[in-house]
Amino acid sequence: MDQNFREIQQRVRRYWFKDGIGEIVVGSLFLLLALYFAGHRWLPADSNAPMMLDGSLLLILILGIFTTRRLINIFKMHITYPRTGYVEYYPDKEGLLPTQIFIFFIAIGFIFLLVVFGKWVGSFIWLPGFIGALISIILIVIRTRAIDLNRFYYLAAASLFLGLASSFSGLPAHYSISLFYALFGIVLMIWGGATLAKYLHENPLADEGTDER
Repeated sequence: MDQNFREIQQRVRRYWFKDGIGEIVVGSLFLLLALYFAGHRWLPADSNAPMMLDGSLLLILILGIFTTRRLINIFKMHITYPRTGYVEYYPDKEGLLPTQIFIFFIAIGFIFLLVVFGKWVGSFIWLPGFIGALISIILIVIRTRAIDLNRFYYLAAASLFLGLASSFSGLPAHYSISLFYALFGIVLMIWGGATLAKYLHENPLADEGTDER
C-alpha cells in the first residue's frame, strides 16, 4: 500500500513538471531578481532607495514564492488541464500551515546564509557561485522526487556553471548576482518554452486534433 502511494505521488509530481510552465514562471521571477540586484547600482547612492531595497528582500522572496505557485496554477488551468486533465496531490489541510511556516523560515535562512557566507569569505563576489550551487542542489532533489525528469540534471549543471562563471566575471557583487539570475532565468525560460512547445505538440486540444480544413 505504501509503495503504491509513493508511486502515485511520484507520478503526480512528474505530471506537474511535464509541461515546462514551472520553469518559465520561475525564470521570469529570476529576471525580476536580476533587475532587483542591478537596481542597487542604478539608484543614487546618497538616497534611501538602496537601503529600502535591502530591507525588502525578504518580502520579495516570500511574495515570489507564493505568487509563483499561484501563477503556475493559473497557466495550468488554461493550458495543461484542458489537454491532459487535472491532477494534483493535496496534503492534509492540517499540514498546510506548518508547510507555509517552513517556507517562511527557509526564506529567512536563505538570506542569513547569504550574509554569513559573504562575511565568512570576506567578499560577496562568491555569492553567485553559492546561490548557483544551492539552486543546483534543489533541482537535483526535485529530480529524485519526480522520476524520469532528467532535464533537471542539466539545469542543475547550468546553475552551478553560471554561478561560478558569474563569480569569476570580475563584476561588483550586485552586478555578478544580477548576471547570474538573468542568465539562469533566460536558460529556464528557454528550456521551459521548449518543453511547453513539445507538450503542446504532443497534447493538442480535442477540437484542435479534429479540425479539418
